[in-house]
Amino acid sequence: MRGTPDTRSAQAHVGDPAAEAAALWRAHAAHDVDAVVAAVRRVTSLEPRVAVVLGSGLGGVAEAIDTRTGAVIATADLPHWPRSTVAGHAGKLLLGTWKSTPVAVLAGRAHRYEGYGLDRVTLPIRVFRALGARTLVLTNAVGAIRKGLRPGSLMLVRDQLNFHGTRGLFLPGELPDSPLRGPFGPRPVYADRLVKIFREAAAGLRLPLAEGVLMGGFGPSYETASEILAARSWGADAACMSTVTEALVGAGVGLETAAVSCVTNAATGLSTTALTHEEVTEVADRATQSLRRLLEEALPRL
Repeated sequence: MRGTPDTRSAQAHVGDPAAEAAALWRAHAAHDVDAVVAAVRRVTSLEPRVAVVLGSGLGGVAEAIDTRTGAVIATADLPHWPRSTVAGHAGKLLLGTWKSTPVAVLAGRAHRYEGYGLDRVTLPIRVFRALGARTLVLTNAVGAIRKGLRPGSLMLVRDQLNFHGTRGLFLPGELPDSPLRGPFGPRPVYADRLVKIFREAAAGLRLPLAEGVLMGGFGPSYETASEILAARSWGADAACMSTVTEALVGAGVGLETAAVSCVTNAATGLSTTALTHEEVTEVADRATQSLRRLLEEALPRL
């Protein structure tokens, strides 16, 4: 029930427990972002234009970053930052230039299945925005649901299915609002302008680039064969354990957002061999060069 406005401050949320909790959360989240930004600014003043999150086994892309004008920061040294505990995620934040474009690159995301709430998982996205980024590019390793998506290939994400259990930005039930709700109706997660840029970049390189819908599951176990069949019936082309909430927050804080997936395996029930994380990181490592070429071609226009 909506509370009565406070006559001293005209705050309409006073007396509304859910709205009061949301207001307190926002103040807490802003404090955490400010603390991380202050820590970064103690070592570099570089203002990134594009932020990139590298998925499992894709950390080799970070080798392209010139950090002489920026910094390489261990995320374990940043306040409030979630520690990545998964193999293939280095836990480094790089600020520098890539093909003359100022960038912030996260090599090593955290996942909800590591025990973090979505407020922690998505903290880096809000930090990117506060550091000055205006564009967000997410990458990940995915299992193919659609036939024809082969291991080692890339898929440009057009849309997504969020199976993380919440439509909100942070912890389940904490905030009722969605980043996709705007004054003129629903907004897309993935920016049409960026989709077009990646299409054209791939065409210019003659690099095969499939397009599809990404399903983000909770993890850490792989989906069952029945879950994959259900996801396929709902329109999913590939499955992952990250990305979807990062994309929601990116759109919510005003970042133009895109995502490129590296297909590392066939999803559960569609492969004749058992799935392993080692297989995922090995194939992703082989696909690193294709992803690097695509990002380098697209970066100046992002």
